[in-house]
Amino acid sequence: MRRAGLLLLAVLLLPSPALAQTRRCPDAPRPPLCLERLGSSSDAQAAAYCRAEVNAYRSQMTRYLDCLSDAIREGRRQLNQAERRLDCHARGGDICP
Repeated sequence: MRRAGLLLLAVLLLPSPALAQTRRCPDAPRPPLCLERLGSSSDAQAAAYCRAEVNAYRSQMTRYLDCLSDAIREGRRQLNQAERRLDCHARGGDICP
């Protein structure tokens, strides 16, 4: 009986595979390599080129951070839903959202 209860709990708490893969964020972008090459001997053209790379990096990092924020919100929503469902069943509910 205990095993059946644990199985039911696992089914209730674990998100479905479809939900688990709703938001996959890419790997964090890497800082531009040009930053390592800039030095006291760099000219204005090299600095301008590197600035363009840093601006692109800023855009990529912003998208990455936004994705992480969305994934965190979704994870919290799923956790809250699992807890509500467990509480409903613990109170004797048959049909729990």
